[in-house]
Amino acid sequence: MDAARQVRRTPPAATAGVWQVACGADRAILKVVRDGGAESRWPATRDPRDPYYWRREICVYESGIAAELGAPRARAVVERADGSVALWLDDAGEPPAWTAHRLGAVARRLGVAQASPPPDREWLGPGFLRRYLVLHGVEPDEQVLGELDACEQTLCHNDFHPGNVLGADADVVVDWAYCGLGALGLDAGVLVADGIADEAFPAEEADAAAAAVWDGYVEGLGGGRDLDAVRFAFTRGTRLRLSWLPRGERRSWDATIDFLERLASVG
Repeated sequence: MDAARQVRRTPPAATAGVWQVACGADRAILKVVRDGGAESRWPATRDPRDPYYWRREICVYESGIAAELGAPRARAVVERADGSVALWLDDAGEPPAWTAHRLGAVARRLGVAQASPPPDREWLGPGFLRRYLVLHGVEPDEQVLGELDACEQTLCHNDFHPGNVLGADADVVVDWAYCGLGALGLDAGVLVADGIADEAFPAEEADAAAAAVWDGYVEGLGGGRDLDAVRFAFTRGTRLRLSWLPRGERRSWDATIDFLERLASVG
């Protein structure tokens, strides 16, 4: 091994660390996952049915269920003596600069993958958005959540923001700890809204990015879908997900709130 550096210091309790490891020309990512406890905005639980089950990302790589959605190849999954698990993954590298066109291409691939029936696993269930809102101090809007639950369900990444989409062709998707069953359209909405909030692209390009993502996603899904329901998840579901954002703390958050209000108003 020639070099190793920690590339992210992540808040989830289940993540002990993420390192980029170099050996000659070879590069790999080492992610260590652990049972980190429940006292966190991003907790780790031991119940496989819980949206915050600490071993879910391990299950994803062992089962291969997210390969079509772009999960990187797992070189090894190693159970460690201290109870943690080491995930050795291919290093995809960073993506090029984000543009509306590139976001649309990502959304199309997402639509193609999510058009397939969701897998059936004990550790893969619904309920992430409700738990996410509670942990962020938001009273869940049961009417919106009920409508989302009634929508066609798919395998959702549940944190599909641009920072989790890597590679020269932006076709590798990482951080699968919170995946589960959710409505078609939710991941696509996060791709745009979190992109604004995290400043992956300028807020002035939000509307163009949203249009490109929606068009690409619908093209990827193909026919035979209730697009009104998909659009509801894309607009109202995304607005609900980020309803915890406070005004006045960051310019990008204010821009995100403004965008979500526009998006929800036009449907």
